[in-house]
Formats: sequence, C-alpha cells, structure tokens
Amino acid sequence: MNQNLPIHPDFQYFLDFKSPDIITLFKDVRQFTLALYPDCNALTAVFSISEKLTDAFCKIPIYTNHLNLGFNKGNQTC
Repeated sequence: MNQNLPIHPDFQYFLDFKSPDIITLFKDVRQFTLALYPDCNALTAVFSISEKLTDAFCKIPIYTNHLNLGFNKGNQTC
C-alpha cells in the first residue's frame, strides 16, 4: 500500500511556501486519494495508474489560498 508514500523532498520544498491550512488540506486530500487507490503512483500532485503522466487520473493543483481536486478523464473509469 502507498498510503504512507512520502512526499518527494523537491515537491515538499515548494509546498512549504504555502499556508499551513493549505498544506494540511493538500496532505489530507493526498492521503484520501492514496487510500482509495493504494497502488497508484503519486507524481508530485498527480496520481497515475502507471509511471506515465498520460495515465494520470487525478490531480491536486495548489494555489495561493486554495487547491483544486481535478479528474483528468472526468467520470471515465481508469
């Protein structure tokens, strides 16, 4: 299971520039996604069923005061 998959240090460096509330929300959404799809690969804030970005099904872009949870293929099943 990837539920304990650490955030890559390079990504964590940029994440640390965000507010504590956004960081907590990002980590919670990330853990939720990994719990639902434990075998996926977390490519920074993109989740993929393989190591290819073209197989990504979900993303969590982070902005200054909020984040989005996006689904690359809508309701299409992976």
